[in-house]
Amino acid sequence: MILGVAYYPEHEVPEQWPIDYRKLADAGIKQIRIAEFAWAVLEPRDGVYQWEWLDRAIELAADFGLEVVLCTPTACPPIWLVERHPDVLPVHHSGRTVGFGARQHRSYYSDNYIHYAMRIVRLMAERYGAHPNVVAWQLDNEFGGETKYDFGDCAKKAFHRYLAEQYGSTEALNAAWGTTFWSQRYERFDQIPLPAPISSDVMMWPNPSLELAFARFSSDGMVRFARVQADILRESIGERPITTNAFMFRWGDSLNWAELFRTLDVVGMDIYTDRLHDVAFYSDACRSVLAKPFWMMEYGTGASELDRDMEVARARGCGRFFLFKAKPFPWGQEQGGGQPELLTLTGEPSDNYGVVRQYAERHSEEPELTMTEAARIGLYYHFESSWSYRISVSDRIAYPDYIVDTVYKSLFEAGKAVEVIFEPERITEQQLIVIPLHILYDAALERRLTDFVREGGRLIVTSDLFRKDEHNVFLRQVPELFGRVFGWHANNFIPDATRGRTGLLHEAEYGQGRAWVMARESTAEQWRELLAEACG
Repeated sequence: MILGVAYYPEHEVPEQWPIDYRKLADAGIKQIRIAEFAWAVLEPRDGVYQWEWLDRAIELAADFGLEVVLCTPTACPPIWLVERHPDVLPVHHSGRTVGFGARQHRSYYSDNYIHYAMRIVRLMAERYGAHPNVVAWQLDNEFGGETKYDFGDCAKKAFHRYLAEQYGSTEALNAAWGTTFWSQRYERFDQIPLPAPISSDVMMWPNPSLELAFARFSSDGMVRFARVQADILRESIGERPITTNAFMFRWGDSLNWAELFRTLDVVGMDIYTDRLHDVAFYSDACRSVLAKPFWMMEYGTGASELDRDMEVARARGCGRFFLFKAKPFPWGQEQGGGQPELLTLTGEPSDNYGVVRQYAERHSEEPELTMTEAARIGLYYHFESSWSYRISVSDRIAYPDYIVDTVYKSLFEAGKAVEVIFEPERITEQQLIVIPLHILYDAALERRLTDFVREGGRLIVTSDLFRKDEHNVFLRQVPELFGRVFGWHANNFIPDATRGRTGLLHEAEYGQGRAWVMARESTAEQWRELLAEACG
């Protein structure tokens, strides 16, 4: 596992770079991530570029044996762009514009933002794409982080185009969403509002079908933005890999990973946690998306058990492990020396500097991981079901917490290897598939699960499986899977017929396999009991 670290040469005087580079190299660091927030330094005024500092920083790093992962700086549009084109700023659901002064103040639907963002990306690619010391590229920073949804005019127009493409006609949309309810029928797509909170004396909320469509649209907007960047880079960088740094679900899983990484070369991830099962889950999830080694793009350098955490990530398929960060920031929203980094504010080694160096020495002869082996237990993660539960007013559930802290943690503590599955076609050689909280119906998944159990697989689902259709509308007919796989022939959904019960609700044999239905409200202990039986 190659070790790397985030470094910010633009924060230092050039005379400091060789001092820092030497200390990083002595710790066993092989790569540095740079420039993800440097747009204003690279282009201080419209069309005026300052490349010399970055040229020198990249070339000097090579002198110390440090390779560079170069990041596109599009997460932080400079002030001159905001002043010239205010439409680059997104709008919060409250109706207030997300102003300049932090980061991710950008609308993925602003033609002006896209123009200027892709211009800086193209110029960076042309200048550094063939540089021998730039070995990989990272897109942007934490898509879907601070700004997950945009309620501005640019987004609204793009959303209307999206709905027209998805539904073809307002008649089809009205039928799918059930807009006869409360006389919400639309005659034109441009009549459809964005799902901002509705202010009234009694609490009101938008149509749940509208909200789910907007969640899909928002994820799709980030994915398209990433793909345009990647396409531009590939014109100049050859075979160098492209990644980005996804974020932990507990801070919002608004971005569909399967779509985001489908056209990228490697999965990248930022993790900040003191819980070992978090490290394990996100390592398994990252490895599983593309079924190959992943990169940890940021991991907190001040972790209390850093060596342990690095070993867990390495064992689960991490090929490159980047720490955040080399030195504390003396300024800005992340200022302070309280969080230990590799070096202190004065540039002295921290306690974990020694931990990193010892780890590097211990694994110095190991090559970078190039392949992984799939686990035999699959845990299904469905972004759209998570969005449905977040949208729900009467039945809201913290889907990511349930998946990670109840189901996955039970498997992790039992010492089980796990694949995190995001799409039906990834169900292949597993022996047990666990699908909690998958409330939205998926015909392809239904077919795959039917075949899986018939051919000898074991399946655990929760009682809410396939309760709603793809438009976030409750079904009024029980899907065929329940009669075939579970032998459930009652003209009623399982939770409606077993209301008030927890734990195991139903089990059946089908073909050569076996299937169980757990109450959605089951406790961690009840999950541990059933998983022990199903894994036996």
